[in-house]
Parts: sequence; structure tokens; C-alpha cells
Amino acid sequence: MSLRAWISLAAIVFLSASLRAGLIDEVPSNARDELADDQVVVKSKNVQGAPWPQLSLYQVIDAPPEVLKDLFLDYDAAPSYTPGMIAAKVVANNPDGSKDVQYTVKVPVLQKISYTVRNTYTQKGKSFTVAWTLLQSPLAKSVDGSLRIEPYGKNQTLLCYTNLVVPITNLVAGLKIQALTEAKATVRAIKAEAEKRADAQN
Repeated sequence: MSLRAWISLAAIVFLSASLRAGLIDEVPSNARDELADDQVVVKSKNVQGAPWPQLSLYQVIDAPPEVLKDLFLDYDAAPSYTPGMIAAKVVANNPDGSKDVQYTVKVPVLQKISYTVRNTYTQKGKSFTVAWTLLQSPLAKSVDGSLRIEPYGKNQTLLCYTNLVVPITNLVAGLKIQALTEAKATVRAIKAEAEKRADAQN
């Protein structure tokens, strides 16, 4: 085989691998058994200026991606399965397709607060992403995160929940642990509701 043919073949193999790359490639190889065993896999990434790392949580869900997408977009139902959430309301539909959503949640001492984020949606085949950024909050300087889903196995979905909150207060020691606890609770709640909806459709 000529050198040119080898180069062309290598380019095709590299391109094919790139196209196949997805969420599963982000999960450390030594944690993939945990993922297959229905556990939540947590990755952290240090972010300059943030009081704690950005968290990314991966979970396999026994429901097809279409069910997860519909669930993400069903804001009215979110309080019925999301821990600590009182209300979720779309307050603006923007020309670019994004939505401004106001959430009301339970918090210690203050009982409840409301904050608003801008949700942006991206669809590539059966992969779907909701990314958000903070517009207004009484307790946070910034909030950035996303929910990403893609097909995994037969009628399953791999979900990645990523979030980073930078609070106004400097008293962050206890909040760091709370952030991880709440993120895990959110992922498990999404999994339970999605699988419930998938079962109802079968």
C-alpha cells in the first residue's frame, strides 16, 4: 500500500473514531464498571476563581433518549419529582430558541428563593443538550451547567449532569458537600422519573 493510501486510511479511521466519541469517552475507564452497575460516576474539574470544582455526574438510565428530552422540557412537571423544587416557570421564549426559566426552591433559613436561568437547547441526532447560565439569583454570583444525553445500549440513555454554582457568601465549606449531595439527588430523581415514564409507554 502506498504512503498516500496509508495516510488516507489513517484519516478515515481517525475521523470515524472522532464521530463515535461521546459521553462514555469522558468516563474514566476504571469507573465504567460502576456506570454499568447502575452507580453515579462523579468527575470534578478545578475552575479558576470558583470556590470548589465543577461537578459532572454520569448515570445510565433505562429509558430511550426521547423520553429524557421530553422530561427536560416538561417544566410544569419538574417540581413533582425534583427534590426541593417548588415551582418551575418559563418566563420568556427568546428569538434564538432559548428559554428563560424561573425556579423556586426550598432553602434553609430563608424557606424558599427564586432564581432565573437561560436554557439553551442543542440537538445532534439522538444526542440532546440543555445548557444553562444564570440571569438572576439572590444567593449566587453565577450558575453554569448542562444536562447532556445520548443513546447507550438498547433503549437506554447515558446522562451527564454538570453544574457549577459560585455563591455570594464566602462561607462555602458546608456548601461544597451540599452541592454534591443535591447534584446526586437531582440525577437520581431524573432517572426515576424517566424510567417511570418509559414503563408507562410500554
